[in-house]
Amino acid sequence: MNTKEEKIKVILEKIQNNNELKLNIVLIILKYKTEDFFKYNKSISKFYQKLSNSKSAVGKISNRKWFEKIDNGFYKYSVTPDITTLYIAMESKKKLNELDLKMRIKKIKPHPIEMEVGFNDFDLLNKYFFNLFDYNSGIEVFGNLKKNEYDKLAVRLAVD
Repeated sequence: MNTKEEKIKVILEKIQNNNELKLNIVLIILKYKTEDFFKYNKSISKFYQKLSNSKSAVGKISNRKWFEKIDNGFYKYSVTPDITTLYIAMESKKKLNELDLKMRIKKIKPHPIEMEVGFNDFDLLNKYFFNLFDYNSGIEVFGNLKKNEYDKLAVRLAVD
């Protein structure tokens, strides 16, 4: 496990162990047929770029503008010959609308064959996010985590 993964794992554990936190944590699990996914997306990062930085809009608000609400986050992925799975965790500045988020995801081709979205959902966190670090796959961070500002989130979580 590299340093970035270790820091993310510690942050997730602190979030899970502190029910007093007033964070807006959004967990998203997307599954696609691998062939279909890469037919429309050159890479996982290009997919995330379309999701977070495109001018595509829902309700007259572009994805770029909508994603300004996101402070921190990461995504990890697993690609097999049959299924591509994306695990996205985000911290938002304010509560997000689940339907709005799902519509933004569905506007990007191809449509996921399976989608789970949870807000401060510790069952979903336990089910998917802790075993992410048990196998080798890609991981990318965004927001303050990308800027290596782990300390801002760590202070809020009282992480050493």
